[in-house]
Amino acid sequence: MIGIQDPSVLLAYILVPGLAALCAVYGFRNWNKEGEISEEEIREESTWMKEELKIENEISGEDTP
Repeated sequence: MIGIQDPSVLLAYILVPGLAALCAVYGFRNWNKEGEISEEEIREESTWMKEELKIENEISGEDTP
C-alpha cells in the first residue's frame, strides 16, 4: 500500500484533494450569482445609510442636509 500502513491516512490523502476540487468547482459555479433583495431590505439599507451619514456629519461638525 505505497508505504502507508494505516488505511485512514490513505483515505485522507484521497479525500483532501477531492474535497478541495469539489469546493473549487462549487465556488466557480456560484461566483457571480446574486441573490434577490427584497423591498424591506432596500428600505432598511437606506435608513441605515441616512443614519450613518447623520452621525458622520455630527462628528465632523458639518451641517446635516
